[in-house]
Amino acid sequence: MKDRNVVIYDDSNRSWRRSLELAVRDVGGGIFGSASLWNMLAWQDIRQRYRRSVIGPFWLTISTAVMVFALGFLYSGLFKQPLAQYLPFVGVGLIVWNLFASIINESCTVFCDAESMIKQVRQPFTMYVARMVWRNLIIFAHNFIIIVTILLVGPEIDYFGLIILPLALLVLMVNGLWLGLFFGVLCTRFRDILPMVGSIVQITFFITPIMWKPEILTERAWIVDYNPAHHFINIVRAPILGADFPFESWVVVVSITTIGLFMSLAMLAKFRHRIAYWVG
Repeated sequence: MKDRNVVIYDDSNRSWRRSLELAVRDVGGGIFGSASLWNMLAWQDIRQRYRRSVIGPFWLTISTAVMVFALGFLYSGLFKQPLAQYLPFVGVGLIVWNLFASIINESCTVFCDAESMIKQVRQPFTMYVARMVWRNLIIFAHNFIIIVTILLVGPEIDYFGLIILPLALLVLMVNGLWLGLFFGVLCTRFRDILPMVGSIVQITFFITPIMWKPEILTERAWIVDYNPAHHFINIVRAPILGADFPFESWVVVVSITTIGLFMSLAMLAKFRHRIAYWVG
């Protein structure tokens, strides 16, 4: 018979606090402690991808520029929009979307792509996510030349928008970090989630006001209001194009960022010790 007077010590709370502490250390060490490493690896990824190319990543800039100007000329006629106003709208939206979509898609394979390094070198897992995010930001910096060109030949530049642009990009990078941790762990464990995420990203492109303006929707305006991708793009695009400060979009983005950080930290705390076994 069991002695009801015997108290069994349960250290589950203690182990959870320890896991959470290790996860916080992983994030801090991966972002700040390994900054020189993920910076070097990101640049190495760029050089490796465009090895023996004369202009390197600017090929991507050229192809993006051709797409922006071609779609701008075409859809400005279809939607009866002045080209000088529509081209900056499409250009900024498409380039920010490429950054956003690339981070989401690459988040699903961020740990699997680094399988050999994870199994050979002991590094914070957040370092691999920071490497992925920084690599995409470098590519975005190349494509930002297109935005500058469009604004110089287009409408008057909103310098206030350019001032808050670094803050908007910083928020996007923070979201890239939690997306990389969350989907990185999830997709490493369940590989079927990768094609699902890719399909959702494609569908999201068509329901996000990138090629079309939100004003064309009437009774279906809720599609834009409840679309997180729109708000992430809007915090960058609206101020640059001289629109009103997107307060509502900032509220949505900050809320998603806060929730996402807690979700990814909990995910990392619970499954951090299993990632090295799942990548194989």
